[in-house]
Amino acid sequence: MYKKLFIRLLICLKNKQIEKGNKILNFVRTQNCTYLIKFTLVILFQLLVFKGQSQILEKKISIDISNQKMESAVNSIAKKANIRLVYEKQIWKNTGYITVSFKNVTLKSILDKIFENTSVIYETINDQFIVLKTQNRLNNTSFIDNTKTTKINQSGFLIEGTVVDEQNTPLSGVNIRVKDGSQSAISNERGYYNIGISKPGVTLIFSFVGYQTKEQVVYSMSTLNETMQSDPANLDAIVVIGYGTTTKRLSTGAQSGIGAVDIAKQPVTNVLQALEGRLPGVFITQTNGLPGAGINVQIRGSNSLSKSNRPLYIIDGIPYLSSPINTATGTSNVLPSAEGNTSPLNTINPADIENIEVLKDADATAIYGSRGANGVVLITTKKGKEGNTKFNATISNGISKVAHFVPMLGLSEYLRLRELAFSNGSMPSSTPTNTTAPDLTLWDTTQSTDWQKKLLGNTAHTFDATSSISGGNRQTNFYLSGTYHREGNVFPGSQHYERGGMNLNLNHSSNDQRFNLNFTAMYSADKNNITTTDLAGYAYSLPPNFPLYNNDGSLYWLPGTIGSLPNPLGYLNQTNDNKTSNLMGNLGLKYTIVKGLDVKSSFGYSKTDMDQTTLRPLTSLSAAYSVPTSGTSSFSYNYTNNYIVEPQITYHSEFGKNEINLLAGGTYQYSKSRQPYYILASGFASDDFLTNISSATSVSTYSSSQDYKYTSVLGRINYNYNRKYIANFNIRRDGSSRFGPNNKFGNFGSLGAAWLFSEESLLKNNIHWLSFGKLRGSYGIVGSDDIGNYQYLETYSTYSYVYNGVSGLNPTRIANSNFKWEETRKLEIGLELGFLKDRISINTSYYRNRTSNQLLNFPLSSQTGFTTYQSNLPAKVQNAGWEFSLNSTNIKKKEFSWTTSFNISRNRNKLLSFPNIENTSYYSSYVVGNPITAYYLYQFAGIDPSTNLPSFTSFLNGGTTGSPTTGLVATKRGDRYYVGTSLPSFFGGLTNSITYKNLSLDFTFQFVKQKGRSLASASYYPPGYLNNMSSDVVNNYLGLGNEYDLVTAGLSTTKGRAAYRGYSYYTGSDATVVDASFIRMKNISLSYTLPNALLKKINSQMIRIFVQGQNIFTITKYKGFDPESQGVVTPPLRTIVTGIQLTF
Repeated sequence: MYKKLFIRLLICLKNKQIEKGNKILNFVRTQNCTYLIKFTLVILFQLLVFKGQSQILEKKISIDISNQKMESAVNSIAKKANIRLVYEKQIWKNTGYITVSFKNVTLKSILDKIFENTSVIYETINDQFIVLKTQNRLNNTSFIDNTKTTKINQSGFLIEGTVVDEQNTPLSGVNIRVKDGSQSAISNERGYYNIGISKPGVTLIFSFVGYQTKEQVVYSMSTLNETMQSDPANLDAIVVIGYGTTTKRLSTGAQSGIGAVDIAKQPVTNVLQALEGRLPGVFITQTNGLPGAGINVQIRGSNSLSKSNRPLYIIDGIPYLSSPINTATGTSNVLPSAEGNTSPLNTINPADIENIEVLKDADATAIYGSRGANGVVLITTKKGKEGNTKFNATISNGISKVAHFVPMLGLSEYLRLRELAFSNGSMPSSTPTNTTAPDLTLWDTTQSTDWQKKLLGNTAHTFDATSSISGGNRQTNFYLSGTYHREGNVFPGSQHYERGGMNLNLNHSSNDQRFNLNFTAMYSADKNNITTTDLAGYAYSLPPNFPLYNNDGSLYWLPGTIGSLPNPLGYLNQTNDNKTSNLMGNLGLKYTIVKGLDVKSSFGYSKTDMDQTTLRPLTSLSAAYSVPTSGTSSFSYNYTNNYIVEPQITYHSEFGKNEINLLAGGTYQYSKSRQPYYILASGFASDDFLTNISSATSVSTYSSSQDYKYTSVLGRINYNYNRKYIANFNIRRDGSSRFGPNNKFGNFGSLGAAWLFSEESLLKNNIHWLSFGKLRGSYGIVGSDDIGNYQYLETYSTYSYVYNGVSGLNPTRIANSNFKWEETRKLEIGLELGFLKDRISINTSYYRNRTSNQLLNFPLSSQTGFTTYQSNLPAKVQNAGWEFSLNSTNIKKKEFSWTTSFNISRNRNKLLSFPNIENTSYYSSYVVGNPITAYYLYQFAGIDPSTNLPSFTSFLNGGTTGSPTTGLVATKRGDRYYVGTSLPSFFGGLTNSITYKNLSLDFTFQFVKQKGRSLASASYYPPGYLNNMSSDVVNNYLGLGNEYDLVTAGLSTTKGRAAYRGYSYYTGSDATVVDASFIRMKNISLSYTLPNALLKKINSQMIRIFVQGQNIFTITKYKGFDPESQGVVTPPLRTIVTGIQLTF
């Protein structure tokens, strides 16, 4: 097998040299070779890893022993073989003297020989040392777990025992370690553990997620059984923070997260979907329901007037793209896709995620300096763990459908309004003709099509297969996983989205634990071939009797002189092929110089690329305005290489009641984004040549590139006194290539503090129902450099005119080297409480974020030759609000448990100040004191009796008018007033987890209180036009007055124009602002785990059967497709999945 693999690899390498000259035509072959090369490297790496694992009993030694006591002889053998022993003195009783000689013999053979006539037997522990016992003692104790114990000295002793919970149920996976030492162990599935101790008087620490951490001092070899007490609030659970870890108990910052267990209960493609409704302060919306659709994430509101407000994503220490991959070099040369802005996180397999932590306040985000203004999302993938080799596989199948369709006008009602539009004088002639009303004269008026069911009614099938293998010992452990995901589409045909990938993690440490190496590599690739256009718009607007085909079987195209109604099948006949791949690797090295002082560094690399091909055959192109003579094709390739190096030095010390942690480090990052080609080709002799660019008569080629460099120095001081009073100070100085030489560097930092008042003796000894109480606060400055590259430089573009044989240059941007970092000042105060032994825990926070030095385009008069230039404007945006979360353990019995989690968030956004706004173009868009994402609309005043058309409040002149002006009321320049904001008033979620024996039920309700725009705002033509629309929109509008005056079919008459303008103003008025609040069963999971008795018979650790659902039902007054995505787009789909999980 390996020989064939290597031969194919050599062939691929040779072919890659040959194929360099024609990248597009050989793309498929090149991709296949690339996959083979990467697969070969993975196989080689695995061979090296597993080959390198030592086998202690297979060591060969040569030794001569003459008339030595058994104990002395065994110690001589141990020294020769460089192994460690654990035993009690009494085992040598009655063993006598021995004389032996061995030449190049395995250790196993030597031990078997010298112990063959004694009661002494041996067991290997962690492939590091050997435990010696007598046969009788071994029979009277639990079996020894061969993978759990770590470092041991020959003069040490062994501690063993069983760990159980309050119901005396064995706990598997409990971590037992020596305080201030390197020894550690993990309890097995029976709760059993054993651990080597170097000397008497050391402290053992028992820790497990969901249970209180316990400490025990040990002095000699003994059996130590431990009962763990539940910790419902997970106060001692390790949480990831910027450049380190802490616990919830000792954290001074505001952050919230979700773990692998909760992610696994949700059938999501993008891991960000798993956060909806679960994290306070984190508002997530899915832009549409198509495969690979973008996900919008806002953490505590919008800070910037014109920027994306996207958070910083960090995956295993490597910054990850937050913007669509194909826009990395700019937004001008980008091929479209129906799902819109593709989320880069689609390429990450949710099953590989260990946890996600969202950092929110200054204390948590200031360590990331200029990139922490919009919050930070830390994603940690699964890692190798010490223990027996474990294989896990999960396979699932599912279906997805549009959950709600919009009631539309039926054929008879649609045709009645069309006929009325001709008879009421809105058209020059009252008689419909083939050129003015083909739906009345040419098309079949007896047959109708439900376009929503035809274009969006398909069932999308999903399939997932994920497997992983993990294990290792104290020194070396690993995690390797592979995944495949296939997701269909609700459009007609067989469009789909596919993703495959691998994840590898390797951890290694030296015998003395002073040197540690961590290597993580992730590779994934996906392919999305859905059409370039979301068909929801046509499902909503096409007349019910619109014909798809001509009599000859060709596609029907409505002449452009009649209207703009494309044939949706034309888009389905086009080929849109988007291929994305993502390679990430991170190497972390750490060395302990002396106890508490570590030096470490991480070296990260990532490459993300996207290859797009769009083919538009001649038969798919519209013939509405002219008959096309050739199909067209487009090709684009984008990639981003990212390099990052982060050296650090940390120091930890405890003296008396004091504990101090210090961090100093730096960051160097270089991102290189390239678009080698963006090609538009046309003039093909046949559709068969669309992929052959040389066959096109017209070819336009573009390319672009951008570089970004970023460097930093950072530091942190964390001081803890008596585990009650904690102070945390962060500082960072950043340099970015996006700023000019005058402001290339910026300083950021924060100060946070926490007081664990529940540890005060007055409360601890007298108020027993208060189990935990912490008051925390922070203040700091973070920033943003979220602008395009090179904005401080003047730029030029080539011009078509030629002078003396040289093409001219046209200035396109004016230079400004003086603009500087956007700054956000964050203030936070939080209170965390635990009651009844933390069965009830409450976390509430108040925050206020103010962003200044807004990076905006300052408007210029076009007479200068430029319309804008990049600058800082003195606008200040404020986000302030409350967050509240509650977690409770309602019932916890041996066979039944019920926990509840609730969160709610309220954010208020406003433009706090903008000096001299009246002198900028922003005066027509923003009002000081109002949210930056506001609805400024006309005030609908009912139907004017004199015209029988909509009227609106005239704020400028008083009274009402049928022709309001577009300016803002607040500036006294128009009739558009502040109606509200698209930002939610509040949002949150409620999650319940119920377990009875082996049956588990989990479900989450998401709720959002918000305003939205009705479908009238997306219905661009009034009733009577050659377009269909929602029956609710039509009935509501026509119900306002006399439909004879409100219906129109065109602009050719005075009456028709007046009715059209009246409807247009109406769709831009407050009449279209509706309650878009909703309560949604976001997800539900029902699973059954087979009993242990049955699992033992088939040598399995776990078999779990599950059914999961997403977007099950929604309670809302919103009458559109979906209150989350709103507008006319394919809504988020309802998904049902069934599957099985196996662990061996």
